[in-house]
Amino acid sequence: MPSKIGLLVKLQTLPLFVVPKKARNIQLGRLNLYGELNITGLENIKVASSAVSAQLHQKKNLESLGLYWEWSSANYGNAFPRLKKLTVKSCPKLAHIPLPQSLQHLELQDCNPRMMPMADLSLLSVLILDKIPDLVSLPEGLFASVSLSSLKILSCPKLHSMPLHMQNLSSLKSLTIRWCGELSSLPQSLQNLKALESMEISDCHSLTSLPNCGIAGLASLRTLSIENCSKLTSLSSSLEQLTLLEHLTIMYCPKLGSFPAGVKHLSSLRSLIVLSCPWFDSLPEGLENVKTLHCLEISSCPNLTALPEWFEDLGSLRSLTIYDCPNLKLLPPGFKLLTKLQHLSIQECPELEERCRQGSGEDWSKIAHVPHKYIGSPQVRQSGDASMSCSSSVQASSQ
Repeated sequence: MPSKIGLLVKLQTLPLFVVPKKARNIQLGRLNLYGELNITGLENIKVASSAVSAQLHQKKNLESLGLYWEWSSANYGNAFPRLKKLTVKSCPKLAHIPLPQSLQHLELQDCNPRMMPMADLSLLSVLILDKIPDLVSLPEGLFASVSLSSLKILSCPKLHSMPLHMQNLSSLKSLTIRWCGELSSLPQSLQNLKALESMEISDCHSLTSLPNCGIAGLASLRTLSIENCSKLTSLSSSLEQLTLLEHLTIMYCPKLGSFPAGVKHLSSLRSLIVLSCPWFDSLPEGLENVKTLHCLEISSCPNLTALPEWFEDLGSLRSLTIYDCPNLKLLPPGFKLLTKLQHLSIQECPELEERCRQGSGEDWSKIAHVPHKYIGSPQVRQSGDASMSCSSSVQASSQ
């Protein structure tokens, strides 16, 4: 292409523009082009600022835009040698794309499962697989990167299994699996994820249990969230070995029978959230021995009829939320001994709300000392300037 083409400011039609080798920029920024534009030779662009110079987003009169790279097996390793982040979205027919070894962040969304990276991406630290409807299994080579620290697998409805061998993921700190309806199990090799700090399993309706040995080895786990797994019948019996666990959330797991024994060994637990679990009829035994618990949230548990007598032993509790537990009718006598409690929210619990009515309620004396109370509907809110959920309370206390 002519080196001064960018000066032809009255040019309106340019069907083809070829990016020259070692191009510093794409000289289209000042051109108001109409109709069709095809740009080839994009493999010659090495830095993002060169592409931005084309100002394609300002060319409102374009009707057709084509962007072309020329790849060959000989130049795969040389393409974009400094590229750190790559996002590919809505390319269901794209079966292959070369991945530079410099890549640190890769996101594939609504793509062909044949695009699964098999190269040795030794620097890859973030991998996101989102909305890949035909993905059935993950290739073993996908988990070869020892640098991988964050893995998200989202909306892969046909994914039925994880790789059996995950021991190479020695740096993985965060694992999120959501909306994978056919995923029926997690591998025992989870136990090798010694650096894992956060794990979320959500909307996996074929999952029936968590692997015992796999959970036991997660020595660094601080946050565990299990949400909307409709067939989950049991948590791992080795949950008690997660001595660094700080945040435990269980939501919408209707078939889960109970908490495993050994909750008392969760010596670092700061928040416990239980939401919409009909089986939940009492606080787990041993929770009174967890002296670090700051936040407790219980919602939509209709079989919960009473709080235990030992509830007063939760001396570190700062925030308590009870929502939609209609059969919970009174607070235990020792509730007034929770002197560190700062936030109390009781809603959709008719009889308990009545007992906690300011001044006249039989349980009012038990909660009068709490600075921020949120009892019943907003219209009958009694004192304090805000209600605070478990998550926000813990976040505030850690700042």
